[in-house]
Amino acid sequence: MAGNFLVVGLGTFGSRVARALFEGGAYVLAVDRDEGRVNEARAWTSKAVCCDAADAEAMKAVGAFEVDTAIVAIRNHFDATVLVTHALRKHGISQIQVQVDNEQEEEAIQSLGATEVIFPPRDMALRIAKKLLHPDLAESIPLGRDVALIDIPCPILFAGRTISDLALRTRYGVNLIGLRHSDQEAGAKEKFTINPAPDTVLHGEFNLILLGTLEQLAKVKALRDENGKGKFSFRHRA
Repeated sequence: MAGNFLVVGLGTFGSRVARALFEGGAYVLAVDRDEGRVNEARAWTSKAVCCDAADAEAMKAVGAFEVDTAIVAIRNHFDATVLVTHALRKHGISQIQVQVDNEQEEEAIQSLGATEVIFPPRDMALRIAKKLLHPDLAESIPLGRDVALIDIPCPILFAGRTISDLALRTRYGVNLIGLRHSDQEAGAKEKFTINPAPDTVLHGEFNLILLGTLEQLAKVKALRDENGKGKFSFRHRA
């Protein structure tokens, strides 16, 4: 299952997040005080409700405290953001992501239990800077300021060797956390192997799912094969 999500606030950011989650197969409960926004959201959410998110009893009545993750996206009303975040934490929601308008609000909302803070201007600036500094990692999944997850084709000279023999953590500082490849027994359907065993032999058609810092990942992805002179390269799919 993709999970159950609550999105509070259907402005530009909240609406886009809610739609993306819903289209990704998740259950999405959206809440906003604006009836027009709520009516529009009914086409791309599981349930959209017009109510005051700061009213804990109203939120409880619509099932807002029964989700796995909450996204609070109430712009320019930090008092309401505080009340909603407090209520979510009080009712046991373990993952609470909150959009803020400045760094002062970020510090305050974290002290109330927000597990992740979203500050669009800063976050977008950091994302653009990382993309410019590490263009080869544009498709990576950021996990922090300097840490990311990336899926890359298996380097040619890695093929035929075991994971333990490659010693990726020792040599490159990266962790191999999974493999993506076709499962011939299942009619060539794609298969994921999480935490593959050290004696797993890599094959050229595998994709490696690596975790590391941006600098470490960039070095691995930059490996190239120059006419077999000892350097690595990637086997790209047609």
